[in-house]
Parts: sequence; C-alpha cells; structure tokens
Amino acid sequence: MAAPGYVFTIGYVARQLAIDEATIEDIALEMEPEDGCLSIISDDSGESITAFTQFGIDNLQELLADR
Repeated sequence: MAAPGYVFTIGYVARQLAIDEATIEDIALEMEPEDGCLSIISDDSGESITAFTQFGIDNLQELLADR
C-alpha cells in the first residue's frame, strides 16, 4: 500500500460528516496510525491536531455506525 499523499484535519472531517469535533476526537482515541488516524504537530508549542487519511475517514465512519 502506498503512503498517503495528504490528510484531512479533524475540523474538515467534522464538517463533511456533520458531526462535532469532540465526538470525532473521542472516537479517534480508539484508532491507531494503521487505522488512518494521525497527530500533526504544527508549531513549537507541541500541541497536536488530529488528522485522517481517506482510509481513516472510512474507518471512522464504521466506528460511528457501531455507536
């Protein structure tokens, strides 16, 4: 499998799925990088933002359906 060329931020995914970010963040805690869920550090503060590959969005939707 090829490495993903881009990822989608949690805010973008929340808008696309019409679900609040807090719910997605809660579900993302169950996901690993192999599931398409990544943390991106954007500056020197060390704070991270959750992002998803397309595969991760698909996995996220399956987890949402299971809830």
